[in-house]
Amino acid sequence: MLAMEKEIEDVINRTVQSLNRPDLFRTPIVSFSVADDARYAGLKMLIGEWHLSPHELLHSAKSVISYFVPFAKEVVLEPQTLEHGSFLWSEAYQEINEHFDIVNEAIVKFLKNKGYESQTIKATHTYSQEDLKSMWSHRSAAVIAGLGAFGLNKLVITEKGAGGRFCTVITSADLKASTKPLESMCLYFKDGSCGLCLRACPADAIKIDSIDKFACQDERNKNEKLMKHESNLRMADTCGKCISVCPLGYLE
Repeated sequence: MLAMEKEIEDVINRTVQSLNRPDLFRTPIVSFSVADDARYAGLKMLIGEWHLSPHELLHSAKSVISYFVPFAKEVVLEPQTLEHGSFLWSEAYQEINEHFDIVNEAIVKFLKNKGYESQTIKATHTYSQEDLKSMWSHRSAAVIAGLGAFGLNKLVITEKGAGGRFCTVITSADLKASTKPLESMCLYFKDGSCGLCLRACPADAIKIDSIDKFACQDERNKNEKLMKHESNLRMADTCGKCISVCPLGYLE
């Protein structure tokens, strides 16, 4: 009999594969954390009191399922070659964000059949447009689950790189939490030998100890106007340059 963690991973992999876009996406990485991990409470201090805990989203929460869908190599590399936004990156962003609803439904159905409750969280735009305060950080949950660690650009570097998208499902199922090490692979943090993301950011939003999220969002909004005008993309407030130039943006 398969362990429930492996069954959940198989559900996620099959459902992402059903999108049939190997030109955009690679096999997901899945990991788990304990809902009462003290680091979730710490996010209220680190991010803000508006960031919800797993128990605030699901009273019966015992575990948090975090998964990462890595982009294909061509998707990750394209933004650095263009002056403005990347249509390929935006297409990948749009398609997986919409497909996350289907993946999450499959996870919820699987867990419900096992007798467990679940709570899904929107893949993107979980924040107020006015103050950009988000009620949930998929990336922070991914770090707690051991999927990777933050780099200088505040994006999470996983074993398959930083180019891709994260999502989360909270459940009452008691799942085995990851014990993977969380040391950052970011070259700037290791020995100061990089910093390409600092120089590549067209909005100068990346600082040594912070991100100007408003400048970042303004740049993404400009790209969205351009790409919506020139294509049929519906969700294109993207950039991707700080990931594209990163030596760890794409990892085999």
